[in-house]
Amino acid sequence: MQVKAAISSIEKCLREASNHFLSDSYGEPLTDDDEAVASYYIERAFIELLVLVEHLNLPSTYRRVESLLEQALKDGLTKSKMGSDEPYLVWAEKLRMFVDGLSELHGLGETDASEMRDIKSILRRAVYMLCDTTLFADVPKKESEVHARIEGILKCHYQDLKSKPALSKPIKKFEPDSAIPSIKTLIEYKFITSKAEAKRVADEILADVSGYRSPDWRNLLFVIYETERVMHEDEWTALLQECGLGRNYDAIVLSGSAKAA
Repeated sequence: MQVKAAISSIEKCLREASNHFLSDSYGEPLTDDDEAVASYYIERAFIELLVLVEHLNLPSTYRRVESLLEQALKDGLTKSKMGSDEPYLVWAEKLRMFVDGLSELHGLGETDASEMRDIKSILRRAVYMLCDTTLFADVPKKESEVHARIEGILKCHYQDLKSKPALSKPIKKFEPDSAIPSIKTLIEYKFITSKAEAKRVADEILADVSGYRSPDWRNLLFVIYETERVMHEDEWTALLQECGLGRNYDAIVLSGSAKAA
């Protein structure tokens, strides 16, 4: 449990660092405030990782991380490079390799999987807000309304979130609804009112499943909004598993009718 909590804390630091770095890195110089915050979280991630590997009695790993920290302090904690779609923090990516290795070693799953769980947890807690008529004139009536409201929620947690992002390397005919570069996650929204629509959406996923594969994006989350209970979340998850997409491709079902009552 201590290892899991430590890894979760390091992941959070890396996510916060990327959020502040990416919020101003698209064609605009990084502000002093954002650079300071990003630097703080990168250094904190280094320190927490050093504490963890020392606790686990991994002297060789400790020396490697310590050497990386010395180099990072010399070159700059917010040193970056341009990736295929967006710039990235060099030291954050190097630290992720250690975190992923420790996570696998202790049977905690990949960092990607934990990031997916974080997003799903945020959406489950916020589902009531989607249908809150004190905030909106009515419950969602179409996919674009679900899309806009969910992005408003996620933007509070992931400052680099992009709506209808343009991918530098288009993936088949797939055009994602949202993208979160800092955790390399794409999101697709679906609006369902009947079993017939559920079948159509399932067929669409099955037909285009190969198009969702890309080395530039680790995670893909389908957000299924139902106006009434149509298809259980386990059924959508099973569908994705049958497609052979892997554990970093997932679905979450949000039911609007019960929350709107």
